[in-house]
Amino acid sequence: MKNAMTMTLAAILISLLAFVADGQAQTTSGQTRDDTTRTDTSKGLKTDSSVSEYKGPKLRVGVVNFQNKTPSKVMGIGEAAADILGTILQKTGRFIVIPQQDIDSIMAQQAQGATGAVNPDTAAKMGQIMGLNAIVTGAVSAYSEAEEGSSFLVGGSHTQIARVTVDYRIVDTATGVQLMADSGAGIYEKKTTKVLGMGSKAGYDSDLRDGALRDALTKAMVNMMRSLESSPWKGKVMKVAGDKVYINAGRKTGLKVGDKLDVYRVGEDLIDPDTKMKLGTTEDKIGQVLVVQNDIGDKADVSVARASSGMGFQAGDIVKLSGN
Repeated sequence: MKNAMTMTLAAILISLLAFVADGQAQTTSGQTRDDTTRTDTSKGLKTDSSVSEYKGPKLRVGVVNFQNKTPSKVMGIGEAAADILGTILQKTGRFIVIPQQDIDSIMAQQAQGATGAVNPDTAAKMGQIMGLNAIVTGAVSAYSEAEEGSSFLVGGSHTQIARVTVDYRIVDTATGVQLMADSGAGIYEKKTTKVLGMGSKAGYDSDLRDGALRDALTKAMVNMMRSLESSPWKGKVMKVAGDKVYINAGRKTGLKVGDKLDVYRVGEDLIDPDTKMKLGTTEDKIGQVLVVQNDIGDKADVSVARASSGMGFQAGDIVKLSGN
């Protein structure tokens, strides 16, 4: 009987070794670059007609680290959300994205913080300092992981599933007005086949976290793009030297030689008398300039314009594409 038991164990061992040798000891599917294994969210950015025909200048958008409001304070999830959202925005080709590290560097020079909760007032100040059109930020409010699967004699199939809830908002930095606020959920799964404990779930897997975030934020992008593009592009006068008016946008942004820009002087804040909330600012048109060069600066993102009408332009004046 002992010999029979030995032979049985040997047969199981040989089968196990053969199974491993065939490369099937561990297989994983569902990679983060595919956004998610359960939904086709990325297709919405390509097929939604309301966001597929925009041809105006690129908006300069700052992405600030999301607050980590998950009960378990999942490691690095706020920073990951901002990085992923910045990448998605950049890939649309419609925005110039200023990442968190650049915002931190510039704001530190101005002795103002940019990390944490960003309200409309602080967003407006950041926009004035950095020439941003909008700030995108928010919070990750929930995150969970679960494991599903079955076990059998020599192996098992397991699926790790991550779910996340993200709250996000967009603030127009020129006016300090919140353009939109919304939330969305994301889900990501990763399948693993293992043999007698081999290939078991690791203690921490950033692919799960990032996959769920990418799913949630890709879904959110269609709404974000509608909101961002509903606000007309604005630039600013950087300096005036003689008859040259320097604008903080150029070829990289999408401004062309020959573009006409209306120039506005920003006035007082518009405050709702009941809510005391800022609803915008007054703007008085003071003239028009014509772009004569659009490739100034290290990144070809500064233009030189000359006055077509008006005078007395100064740094800080707002410019908008002219309708005539």
